[in-house]
Amino acid sequence: MLEKFLIAIGLKQPENLSFDNSPQQNRTVRPSTENRFSTDEQVGDVRIHNPKDEVEIKVLKSFNDIHNLGNVVKEDYIVAMDIRDISDQTDRRRIIDFVTGMAFISDAKIRSINKDGVYLLLPASASLPSSERERLQNLGLYNINV
Repeated sequence: MLEKFLIAIGLKQPENLSFDNSPQQNRTVRPSTENRFSTDEQVGDVRIHNPKDEVEIKVLKSFNDIHNLGNVVKEDYIVAMDIRDISDQTDRRRIIDFVTGMAFISDAKIRSINKDGVYLLLPASASLPSSERERLQNLGLYNINV
């Protein structure tokens, strides 16, 4: 079950990848206000994809989850960082400070895409496609009406 969970949140790659042309089940990421991982049934709600094709969404629950961002930022993926579930303002500030430093070192840009606590990290060589912006809006992550 742990392995299935790690695969679902993108921390581990499945060992047997098959690339057949069978229709895939359409899976989505639930909005941050819902309890996504309370049962085994909900683990399948996180879409496993190639991060180069879509924005990589990372939901942080505490400062200790910051290690989830390191590899994807280092490999120049576009990342949406959701810290809406963190109520402690000190932890939020620490995360933003750390990620700002990480973005500076990797020559990326960080910008707020939702005033409640969602940030977008863009590598210097990337831009956010309109299709991905619409997908983030549909998930409740992208809301520029600040």
